[in-house]
Amino acid sequence: MDVIGGIFLDIYIVKNDGYHNSEILQLPGGSALNVAIGLSQLGHNVRMFGNVGKDFVGNFLLERLSFHAVNVEWIKKVDQNTATFITMNEKPIAIDRRINDLDLIIPKKKSEYLFITTEINERIINSDIFQNYKKTFFDIGPRPKLINKRCENVFFIGNEKECENFLFNCDVVKLGEKGAKWGEKIVALSGKKTPYGIGMGDVFDTVLIDGILNNLEKEQILHNAVNATQRISQYLGAYNKIINMKY
Repeated sequence: MDVIGGIFLDIYIVKNDGYHNSEILQLPGGSALNVAIGLSQLGHNVRMFGNVGKDFVGNFLLERLSFHAVNVEWIKKVDQNTATFITMNEKPIAIDRRINDLDLIIPKKKSEYLFITTEINERIINSDIFQNYKKTFFDIGPRPKLINKRCENVFFIGNEKECENFLFNCDVVKLGEKGAKWGEKIVALSGKKTPYGIGMGDVFDTVLIDGILNNLEKEQILHNAVNATQRISQYLGAYNKIINMKY
């Protein structure tokens, strides 16, 4: 499995009663990075393409990916700051993603499958790269408006808001606390608010793709993906959700 997408340092700030009592977590981040780690944990051979800076953050993220058996041979180190995503109480307050808009090193020899997000530059998003794969799983977040073409082998995934105004039809729609749907198939959740929402979509994508690659039935795949997200909602941070993922 090839994975293309943004690579971030995620900083989570949980402000309690006053700044001096805040909890701060620094974790590997980016939807593509999380899905790469998740698929590797489920036994798939994964290599990731992206950019990190020539800084201690970039080295830390490469070490974490390698620790989880993700091939980092094609991740480029460049003279910029590694991308950073900062939230306070689950709300984004600052994002430096400029390094992710640079070109990537992508080898001629491709894997059978690709997972990609819109956290990368528009040239790749609308290139012919997808034609080289048996199937491409494309999570259209966070910038679905950048997509202006599709190939027959592309399987689109997005949340409800992203899919509403999307140029094409989403194959699978993530409904958040309401569950998910795939065509006419809908798997519902209780609708109760989850403790920590960031990263649930990454777990959903990982379990969904794993189920498709293992030729499970559509309804079973949806059940597995929805239930997996429910089980890990108590973990703060997308990376913490991925490494504790079970289904």
